[in-house]
Parts: sequence; C-alpha cells; structure tokens
Amino acid sequence: MKKLIENRKLHTAFTGFTLIELIIVVATIVIIMILAVPTYSNYSIRTKVGESMYFVTAVKSAADVACREDGAKTLLSNQRVGYKFKKSKYVNNIILSGTCDAAIIEVITQATGAKPNPVLTMTGKFAKDADQFTWTCVSSGLNIHAPKTCQS
Repeated sequence: MKKLIENRKLHTAFTGFTLIELIIVVATIVIIMILAVPTYSNYSIRTKVGESMYFVTAVKSAADVACREDGAKTLLSNQRVGYKFKKSKYVNNIILSGTCDAAIIEVITQATGAKPNPVLTMTGKFAKDADQFTWTCVSSGLNIHAPKTCQS
C-alpha cells in the first residue's frame, strides 16, 4: 500500500508544465521565427528572380548564333535572332537590343516579392577571336535578391 501511494505521488509530480516553462518555450519559438522569416523571404525572392537566368540562356544562345553567322548585324532584337519570349510567372519580359559589339539583354521580373521587382541588365561583347560573347550582369534591386552572377 505504501509503495502504491509513493508511485501515485511520483506520477502526479510530473504530469504537466508550469507557466514559466510554457513561456520559455513560446519565447524560444518566437525568437527562432524572428530570425528565420527574413532569411527565408530573401531566399524565396532570390529563387524567383533566379528563374530568369534559365530564360536568359536561350536568348544568349540566339544572340551568339546570330553574331557568328553575321557579325556585322547592326541591330540585335528578339525578332532578328529568332527568339520569342513567353511570359512566365516571375519573368514579365526579356528584351534583346544593341549590336554584336554591345549587346544588351534586359530581364523584367514580376511577382517576386521584392519591392520593387528587380530588373536584370546583361551587357555583352562578341569577341570575334573567341567566337563567343562575354557577358556581365547588374541588377536594379538589392544584391541579396539578385542571382550570384548579377551581384556587385
């Protein structure tokens, strides 16, 4: 009988949490959320903006082929190189302009979550000896939202 009473006391002593313990757990969760949400948001925006680099590969290739075939092309455009862009969820438009000596690709993003949505501008120069473009990229948005190749 005495052992049964001791077991019952032991059992009732560990059946719940105190208010202080609950407050500590909630405070810890809040601190973790405060630190994690901005990091996740930036990662999410960078991923959406990074989708544009997938589409840029196609227009770069089209410009590359056009300048190899006829390096004297005075003006580059989406139509002249045979590139047609279809709007995506996060990329509103991609515009090719300039010449083979100074090509410009402008990528206009949308619905990325960044304020304002970044515009990526890639400039390229066709090197006749290497038979390819050399591209550089800048972003109108925050560096943290731009793909690695467009961060300054």
